[in-house]
Amino acid sequence: MSKKKIAKSVPERKQEISTKMILGLILLAYTFGILMRFIWIYQFSNDPSLFWNNEFMLTTNDGYYFAAGVQNLLDGSHALNPRLWDMWHQGTIWVSAFFVWLSPFSIDTTLFYMPIFVSSLIAVPLVLIGSLYGRPMWGFMSALLGVIAWSYYNRTMAGYYDTDMFAIWLPLMALYFLLRSIEKSSWNMVFYASVVLVFYSFVYTSSKGVIYSLGLTYLVYKLWFHRKEHFTYKAMILIIVALLPFGNITTSYTYPYGFLVQLAILGIIYMVFSYKEFSKKSLIIISAFVFAALLYFGNIYGVIAGKILGYTSKDTISEGLHFFGVVQTVQEASPIDFITMANRISGSIYGFVVAIIGLGLLVRRHKAFWISLPLLGIGIFSLVGGLRFTVYATPIAALGAAYFLVWLNEYMSHKWAKYAVPILGMIVLLLPNILHIYEYQMPTVFTKQEVADLDRLKNIAKDGDVTLSWWDYGYPIWYYTGTSTLIDGGKHHHDNFVISKIMLSPSQQFVYNMATLATEEYFPFASKLKNTYLGIDTKDGKIYQQLGYMDSIDVIFKNRQKDQLNPEDVLVSLEDKAYPLPPKTRDIYIYMPYRMMQIFPTIASFGDIDLISGKNTNNMQWVSATPTKQEGSLIYLNNGIIVDVPNGIFIFNDQQYPIQSFVEIDNNSVKKQMLNSDSNYVAIHNKLYGSFIIMDTDTFDSAYVQMFLLSKYDHDLFELVVSSPYSKIYRLKR
Repeated sequence: MSKKKIAKSVPERKQEISTKMILGLILLAYTFGILMRFIWIYQFSNDPSLFWNNEFMLTTNDGYYFAAGVQNLLDGSHALNPRLWDMWHQGTIWVSAFFVWLSPFSIDTTLFYMPIFVSSLIAVPLVLIGSLYGRPMWGFMSALLGVIAWSYYNRTMAGYYDTDMFAIWLPLMALYFLLRSIEKSSWNMVFYASVVLVFYSFVYTSSKGVIYSLGLTYLVYKLWFHRKEHFTYKAMILIIVALLPFGNITTSYTYPYGFLVQLAILGIIYMVFSYKEFSKKSLIIISAFVFAALLYFGNIYGVIAGKILGYTSKDTISEGLHFFGVVQTVQEASPIDFITMANRISGSIYGFVVAIIGLGLLVRRHKAFWISLPLLGIGIFSLVGGLRFTVYATPIAALGAAYFLVWLNEYMSHKWAKYAVPILGMIVLLLPNILHIYEYQMPTVFTKQEVADLDRLKNIAKDGDVTLSWWDYGYPIWYYTGTSTLIDGGKHHHDNFVISKIMLSPSQQFVYNMATLATEEYFPFASKLKNTYLGIDTKDGKIYQQLGYMDSIDVIFKNRQKDQLNPEDVLVSLEDKAYPLPPKTRDIYIYMPYRMMQIFPTIASFGDIDLISGKNTNNMQWVSATPTKQEGSLIYLNNGIIVDVPNGIFIFNDQQYPIQSFVEIDNNSVKKQMLNSDSNYVAIHNKLYGSFIIMDTDTFDSAYVQMFLLSKYDHDLFELVVSSPYSKIYRLKR
């Protein structure tokens, strides 16, 4: 018997459904998701290093951007931070500020727990989808899987305060309304779907690719299977209006009214079409008109292609001068293998295989589910685009895996099997995801001791001052110090070169001059451009950059302009004490944390580059390890290296390498011992951290090593304002 005949021979059994049953199943799955996320809290509740002011800190860097925005809305702080002048289109900030305003708890506690309770709402659409097809238990099983799926949990765990808490369940909610509109030809459901899509675009600014793929697939499906129906064209008009990027048409990037205008227009269309009948021909003409508007304003191809190219780009960005691209250094943007993808989406390879089989059966039986497949496709794109994309496929895979159990259960004739098959199947599918939750012990972004250093800076600095450091620490610096930064988690483009050069340079005069010039070229100019756009004339036309995203290094080098300067000449001139610097408009601080040591070679890649050719000139030698034992004069490190200080060598893979000098750091004392003048290696034993670092002599002379590790700095140029084993913060004397 063929598979087609088998599928038709067994009717799909539907359960009796009541509102109480649906609400009960939603509540159970929702509670399950919350309890699973409280496991992390239980595991770390006794670790004082993760608390600040007796409250848990956030577990994601990006969360501090939105947290700083909430601070700005509630108390007016960060008023002089140009990167927060264009936050009006960031719905997450507005929604969060509303929750904090309502909450009896502090901003830190409210934002920490917010992703736990918001992300678990994914249970709602999953249960409702199952109920739509007469299978609430299918929806319930899908919800149990989806709410804790490996990748979804990672991006919505306790403290992971980010737009990810909205990124999946809102499009899934829209999917439910779209499916119901197809199955019931419901005008109300189309309206609800359009409202959800608009709200989704407001709270999740990276939503365009998801919205376009979901909405356009719905339109294609309706035209393919229901093109003769009058209702199809009404539905198309509403969905297309929901897809229109009102942020480009109105001024929602300056004011939050574009979102409200779009909702108002949807409401008007809904009311007009509810009470007035239009001919099919009129509806076709109107839908064609709004679709033309979408093509003109929406830049559909550019959005989708931009996403793909953005995550498959080369290491360097060629825009006049060649700068090192940041995408390839971000782990979650790096390509992954099939096994990793399967684990991230379904918790295991077998879970993913079951999910795909279930989706095939589901689409075969309910063809409307074709419109859900773009979300699965985005997840599979992770094979090229990186880990972050897997999260979009998790709920669709959960629906598929649970449906496979439903389909299998239809062939069970014995009563015990009808209960055993879904229960045992769910245990097998849930177990790897639950084990992952227990093992995934992600710490907070910063420790209590590190935040204590930033808090000390907060008491010294004032709004408008600037702290220069690597982009990973930009948002937390905003939140805990109230100062601005040159680069951060959203603005890490050409100015990465500036910070890399500052940390790498052996000339502290260069550090001083570059820090001053880059800061004063950017911040005063940005202040003049508040609520405007920057236009730079070039031979190729005009390049428009959104306020706050201007790169100061482009101004310094006159990048992309006819009179572009030679970068090497400018860099050499910045070592001169007599270099003419702009007047002081604010205090400038340089933040050098201990944690930067872990990524210092990566940071070097952004500064050690030939900007004319794009060739990476980074030859840094940097090995960090921990001593495991000592036998006589031999110190064994955990990476296989053996250090023999008396004989001035280290041994690796049976090869001996001479050491130029050996440096020992203990509390406030630094002892340096010369060993072999001809060698190019320096070994540092830092007893404070219990670590060994072997580096080349150029790296040893860098500002980061000298000013942070060795506390050696030019007292005429810098003032050490914060010093601890965790960080050193210098203020430029001006």
